[in-house]
Amino acid sequence: MTKNPEDVLQEVLDTINPLRGVLHVGVINDELRKGITKFEMDKAGQLIPVINMGVHESLNRDFTVVIIKNASFRPPPTATVQLVDNKGNILGEEIVNTNQKEKYEKDEKAEFINPDFVLIEDKKDIEEALKQENLEENPTKQAFVLPPVQFIEVEELDDTCDVVSSSPDPLADVYLKNYFGFEDDPKLASILVGFNIKDE
Repeated sequence: MTKNPEDVLQEVLDTINPLRGVLHVGVINDELRKGITKFEMDKAGQLIPVINMGVHESLNRDFTVVIIKNASFRPPPTATVQLVDNKGNILGEEIVNTNQKEKYEKDEKAEFINPDFVLIEDKKDIEEALKQENLEENPTKQAFVLPPVQFIEVEELDDTCDVVSSSPDPLADVYLKNYFGFEDDPKLASILVGFNIKDE
């Protein structure tokens, strides 16, 4: 028997709330969903477009919650920003942990442009997302892609599946912080966590 969706949502909230660095956990309603989507649109005209795959994935789930967190919250398990070309080649990515940094320090093709970002050559299957932005029509076009990121604490729950997390656009971040009563403090940030209810 499938668990009541509201009970699963409450279980997720109860799991995230005690995590270190979490100041607030709220549920994304239709009003917030529309507001976030509005901020994420119309970026393709930028010199280097930003494709926030993670936010689109997070909002495309049965439930989406938002975390307001401070700097003591754990780092993400994988890169949250990648630079890609129109063929899906990863040209660079954010450094988020020591293992990743050590791997690239040993890679002759990797070049650190600062301590937190490395230029690389690799291949990843994100061509469909790039096609939606018409990047393939321009052979020199590049984009910053914000991929969906694991959120292990929610993945480990028995009744959740298809769990993804993401960082919203800076303007959406301010919007979410204000909505939940927080000032636009650069030491605070928001994270979206989307998940589906597992069918039994």
